[in-house]
Amino acid sequence: MMSTQPVTLWVEPEPATRSERLIAISTICLIGVGMVLAILHLFLMITGLVPINTGEWGFADVSYLALTALLSVLVLVHASLGEDALRPRTMIVLSSVIGGIGTLMALAKGWLMLIGLLYSDESWRESAVLALVVMSIVPFALPFASGVVLARNDFEPVKWRVRAVSIAVGAAALIITLAALIPRWARLAEMGVW
Repeated sequence: MMSTQPVTLWVEPEPATRSERLIAISTICLIGVGMVLAILHLFLMITGLVPINTGEWGFADVSYLALTALLSVLVLVHASLGEDALRPRTMIVLSSVIGGIGTLMALAKGWLMLIGLLYSDESWRESAVLALVVMSIVPFALPFASGVVLARNDFEPVKWRVRAVSIAVGAAALIITLAALIPRWARLAEMGVW
């Protein structure tokens, strides 16, 4: 005999503990601070206060990679929280607004560097410019992509969210690593080292 009981389509998530809510608020705030620091970093590079030496690792490279790593950890921690503790819309709005500003600044920096190429004879700088523009955009795209993933927190379990955000973090790490290495490889090839 078949059961006539209705199928449960929605299960109310368990209420978040106080510590979960504090962690959720803290990670959102720290992600916002990290993105503001990324914008500040871009501003310093555009104005020339942070020197960009694409031939070797320097402060600009290390600090930017460290900032991206910090953002990656924060979005992973945020994704591992319970459904009731998450505020994905806040994260999407935050990353969209600040990320949009940062992306525009990154593109402005790219155009400024491309204009500078007109007065340079070194062709390897072209790949360096493209790589630096990619490096500038990735830290802003990472929280936005994670926010879109977390928007499905009503439908997917915690493991799915953490796995999806981990893929986004891994892709960002791969892109930013390649963006940092490509101009150096291009310069070594032009110098005949390999």
